[in-house]
Order: sequence, then C-alpha cells, then structure tokens
Amino acid sequence: MVRDYELMYIVRPELDDDALRATVKTVRGLLEAQGGQVIKTTLWGKRRLAYEVQRLRDGHYVLIVLRLDGAKVAPVERALRLQDAVFRHLLVLHEGPMPEADGEIEESSLEAPPADSEPGGDVTTASAQTEEDEAEEDVPTASDEGDE
Repeated sequence: MVRDYELMYIVRPELDDDALRATVKTVRGLLEAQGGQVIKTTLWGKRRLAYEVQRLRDGHYVLIVLRLDGAKVAPVERALRLQDAVFRHLLVLHEGPMPEADGEIEESSLEAPPADSEPGGDVTTASAQTEEDEAEEDVPTASDEGDE
C-alpha cells in the first residue's frame, strides 16, 4: 500500500554545495528506483547537532516528503545506511495534508540558530510555562483558608 512519508537525513558537513546537491540527487534517485515519488525536497542548511555523532558536530539537514510503498521502506533504509555522505536519517509517516508537488529543491527560509549557542539552553516553552501557572493556582493561600 502506498503511503505518505517524510524523510529527514543529515549529510556530512565537509561537503561543499555541489557535493551536497549531488548527494541530494543521489538520494532522490535511490527513492525513485524503489518506486517512490518525491513530492518536495527542502534543504534546511548546515546546523549544529544536539550531540556529537561519529565525531561530527554539524551537518546539512535535508527534508523530503514522498509517497512510497510500505514494503519498500526496509530497502530504502538499508540503502541510506550504505550512503557514505548520509550519516543519520529518519523515515516516518507524514501526517496532515501533502505539500504541493514542485519537483525542485527548495532552500529553507528557516533561520539557523547562532553557532555559539548551546543546544538545550534556558528556553521556557509555552507548555512548560502553562504547567507552572497551573501549579501555582492549586496552592491554597491564607485568604482561601479564612473563607471556609
């Protein structure tokens, strides 16, 4: 059964733009050889990894939205493991509406975090802030005890 997937993979940081584009075309060819239909390819650019992987601290992130037969997932993942330029990948089911098919490689407009920032810094998310607010509301105060 053909399903919609997202493939995120990270390419070695030492590759220049030409080698990166060649790797992206190679992966695309690999997907199409397995009967996949590439809907959209987005280059996220070079970013810092959360932790060191194979002695690498940076990598070029690429996101591909595709249609693929579920029986072909294992051969695709095996072929990705054999790619020298790709050192990490994740293939998951795509949820939500599919983007429009453009067939071209798109440069992402997402801004990369500053290179000197540490991953996992003191960023409070909205959900964490909401949980803190709810916890404060449950604590009884002196005025609450007097009202009883």
